Amino acid sequence: MKTTTYVSALLSLASAVSAHYTFDKLTLGGVQEGTDNQYIRKHQNGYMPTKFKGIPEGSISPTDKDFTCNKGSTPSADVFKVKAGDEIGLKQAFGGTGMQHPGPIQVYVAPVKDATSDSPYDLKWYKIHQALICKSGNAESLRSTAWCSWDEDSVHFKIPSTLPDGMYFARGEHIALHGAHDGQAEFYYACAQIEVTGNSATTIPGTSVSIPGVYKQDDAAVNFSLWGSSTSYDLIPGPDVIPGGTIRGSADGAGGDVTKTVEGGADSGSDSGSDSGSDASPTEGSAAPSTAPTSATESSAAPIVPEIPDSGEATPQPTPIAAETTPLPSTGNGTGSGCSSGSSKARRHARHFAAHRF
Repeated sequence: MKTTTYVSALLSLASAVSAHYTFDKLTLGGVQEGTDNQYIRKHQNGYMPTKFKGIPEGSISPTDKDFTCNKGSTPSADVFKVKAGDEIGLKQAFGGTGMQHPGPIQVYVAPVKDATSDSPYDLKWYKIHQALICKSGNAESLRSTAWCSWDEDSVHFKIPSTLPDGMYFARGEHIALHGAHDGQAEFYYACAQIEVTGNSATTIPGTSVSIPGVYKQDDAAVNFSLWGSSTSYDLIPGPDVIPGGTIRGSADGAGGDVTKTVEGGADSGSDSGSDSGSDASPTEGSAAPSTAPTSATESSAAPIVPEIPDSGEATPQPTPIAAETTPLPSTGNGTGSGCSSGSSKARRHARHFAAHRF
């Protein structure tokens, strides 16, 4: 009996830890280019997430300077050349076959002189892509398959025509929200080294941010609870996507898996639909406007008990160790954030979303 219980516990723990991931491969149109870490900066955090609270042993916080390209990242040998419209991706390492945590995708770029030697610190970062919800559904699907990123093996995005030629760090990021109700959102990210060519833009439009600093511990977007009755997520993390950048999906998924270009860029108004989870170029399509974002503060009469967020050592080897325990969500407030400072930011993003309704 004891042996059976022990084995079951180990299997459960191994499954939990295997849900962690990072990125070490660059893809173009869904096909890997080069070798592992040839274009993606290698870091020392293995597949461990970055968290504000309940930080895994050896990992870091979003307030750490290494929140740029992850802990102890080092330059890669080469820079990958891209042009406007190319769809590139940062693909999972360690044989990962799909992200199975609910949450949004963000992609930031920072211009540099030499991507093979420049430091990722003290740069200006611009958000060029956001992926939200691609399937409308219910509160249960918001905890899994509703998200555009669900079960995809890469953070993939198109190069905007509004980026001037030159070298950049391209930082792909997935925020997992399954533990966000307890302040334990998980950040998975890495940086690619790219060079944009053939664009006519001379300046980057939109607003830049600092990393670290782009997220605060009490931001509503990273304290959102999936365990209430909400069926939408309108608390977009970080800044607005720059003109010419792209937004995939919407706050509630009503328009389906459609990617829109933010107005102000050379390709404004274009849209594309995608039925697959690969980073191949999506086919042309059209989307109905998203329904108005529903409140993130809806309560649930019978809150669902989430699985315990996983944890482990900061090592690239998939050897599970003891997992952390996250308090179960309480009844009542559907956001679980309990912070007033995030509300103004939430309203700002809601206004932005309304301005770019699809």
